[in-house]
Amino acid sequence: MVRLFGYQEVLSLDARGRFRLPDELSGLLFRELGRASRSAGASAAPAAYERLAFYFVPGTRRRIFLYPTPNIDLAVRSFEQPPAGMPPEVVRQARDYFYNHMRFVDADKQNRLLIPEALRRHAEIGEQVQQIALVAQNYWLTLSRSELVEKEMAENLGAFEQVAADLLDPVCRPTRGFVPPEPESDR
Repeated sequence: MVRLFGYQEVLSLDARGRFRLPDELSGLLFRELGRASRSAGASAAPAAYERLAFYFVPGTRRRIFLYPTPNIDLAVRSFEQPPAGMPPEVVRQARDYFYNHMRFVDADKQNRLLIPEALRRHAEIGEQVQQIALVAQNYWLTLSRSELVEKEMAENLGAFEQVAADLLDPVCRPTRGFVPPEPESDR
């Protein structure tokens, strides 16, 4: 599994709808691909770890998710094993939308990636859009119009402040049902 953290950048689109992966991110991806290929249980074919290629899929809130090749099973599994209680017909429709828009995209020699037209429409990245935001989100990259990322970050600040102390501060973190063991008595 390839994991990506702590990367966000606004990138320019060329006239053909391509963006270039920055060198810093490309290097990080190659290091992660190498690490993942050496790990026990590497699930993808060896060639999947040797090049910059992604599955571009429709994401939530008008975003595009870019899954490194070894990680696409995470998304596929979600449709194969949806949470209990989800209406089967809605899951089928969402699955069909997802698979009909999924595209495999290889980076060219300059590390440029072309955003497929159907996904540009999904993310509302029209010809007039010249900049996009690329954000690393653990197992995938998120691509969207840069103004949407700024708006979302402002909206998410309140939720972060509400839960951050419980999630991030090891001293304040609640024990969540932890019951300390009873001290052993001397017999």
